[in-house]
Amino acid sequence: MYQMSMFCLIHGSTQNPSGWNLLAPELESQGHQVICPDLPVDKPEASATYYAEATAALRQSSDPPIVVAHSVSGLFLPLVAKQRPVARMVFLAATIPQIGKSARQQLHSDPDMVCPEWVGKDPTKDTQQAIKFLFHDCSPEVAHWALSTLRLMYAQRALMEVCPLDMWPSVPSSYVLCREDWTLNPNWWRVASRQRLGSDAIEINSGHCPHISRPAELAGLLSRMANLL
Repeated sequence: MYQMSMFCLIHGSTQNPSGWNLLAPELESQGHQVICPDLPVDKPEASATYYAEATAALRQSSDPPIVVAHSVSGLFLPLVAKQRPVARMVFLAATIPQIGKSARQQLHSDPDMVCPEWVGKDPTKDTQQAIKFLFHDCSPEVAHWALSTLRLMYAQRALMEVCPLDMWPSVPSSYVLCREDWTLNPNWWRVASRQRLGSDAIEINSGHCPHISRPAELAGLLSRMANLL
């Protein structure tokens, strides 16, 4: 039996909340509650701080939620935890911010953090790129559906914003690493998880979007995290 928890699932910069539609029922079938914030897409000036404030302003649950951030939304996950009680931060194939640096500064100093072919790509404008980089490990039927979840969120300011934290939040943290990720370099983030979160990444055999290609497996993994609380 799994301990019932509230999961807050934060989509990345190239999907809308419907991207969680395969994972959410799997979590709910195990007794969990799920909320999926719809981050604003009409704010070109939106920073990581802005997105964190928008997420933290969501309705409060009776217990602190487990907050799962996918991809670039990892940049503001710790900022959410500074603004409201959070039971656990889960970086799902996500960027971990570095205090005192922006994501762009990190990339300039160590370009190996992302896969070279991914740089400059916009899968919301190119179906073939979306399949290649995001949904390559999905069945044709699931990949076709996943294309309907694509939507570009303004992330430029979030990538340029220097992480405003002066201290990492005192919240348990986990990193879910996707071994077949063709966007973020799995080998680089395996090391970064140890260095920045102080724990080994939890690995899954999937591409960048396991919530789409492996929803049942990911739900089981997240449920086991809930049992650790």
